[in-house]
This record gives sequence, structure tokens and C-alpha cells, in this order.
Amino acid sequence: MFVRVIDKVVFAVLFILTLQVPILADHYRQYLSGYYDALRDEVSSSSMLAKQHGFSSVEAMLNSLQANSEALVREDAQLKATRFAQIEVIEQGMRKLEHGHYFEKLIFMATPSQYDTLQRVLKNFRPSVPLTPSSVIFSLISAILLNLLIWTPHFCYCQVKKKKHKRKQESYSH
Repeated sequence: MFVRVIDKVVFAVLFILTLQVPILADHYRQYLSGYYDALRDEVSSSSMLAKQHGFSSVEAMLNSLQANSEALVREDAQLKATRFAQIEVIEQGMRKLEHGHYFEKLIFMATPSQYDTLQRVLKNFRPSVPLTPSSVIFSLISAILLNLLIWTPHFCYCQVKKKKHKRKQESYSH
């Protein structure tokens, strides 16, 4: 009986935790969206600056700046190039978080390259319950599967123990 109560408590905790994934993904998408908007504004400003100074593109301007004799100018150009390259990665992430299924969102957020961003998002995260049926269903299925994964070794052990006990009783009765 005690094991059954613990099983139900573990399932309830897993269900509550899995319900947080869609909410966390939404918070994460909002965070990325704000960062993306800031980067896009910076790229637009740099693009206007490049055209104003006769460069064919932002990349051409950055290449010119990276060839500058001043180390500060080269490092600044490298930092800008790195940030501009992030735009594509952020766009892909936002697409996954907006249109991907439950597990795509979870895998994206849990990748090691996303740990810093995930920690920043978690600082402002408050648990809640998702309102979409698909989120609740995916959470329920995930919680059931995780619960089965956790308890399967125990139940297998109990079945083996029961069969051994049954065999012992049969051998004593003969």
C-alpha cells in the first residue's frame, strides 16, 4: 500500500513538472523574441551605417573594420559579426518554440548551448498551468511514461520475487 501511495505522489509531481514545459517554452520564446528584436535593430542600424559610408553590405563593412590597424576596432567588429550570426540561430529557436511539438521545445531548451539563456529565463519563471489541450495531453503522456520508467524496475523485482516465492511453495507442497 505504501508503494502505491508513493507511486501516486511521484506521478503527481511528474505531471506538475511536465506541465511546466509548455509554459517555460513560451517564456523562453518571449525572451528570445526580445533579444531578437534588439539584434535586428542593431543590424538595421549597421546596415544604414554601411550604406551611408559606401559599403555594399554590413558584412563588407565588418570585413573592413576587422582589417583595421586598431585592435579595439577589430574586436568590436568581431563582436558585431558574432551577434549578427546569432540572428539565424535565434530565428530557428523561435520557430521551434512557437511551432514545434512538446519534445522539440524541451530538447531545444535543454541543449547545452542554451543553458545560459535557460538560466536567465528561469530566474523570472513562475510555475503555472498551460491552457491548451495539446500541452496538457503531452504533459500527461510524458508524466505517465516517466512514471513507468521510474517504477518498472521495482515492479519487475516484485514479480520476480513473487514467482520465486510461488516456486518455493510449490516445491514444499510436493
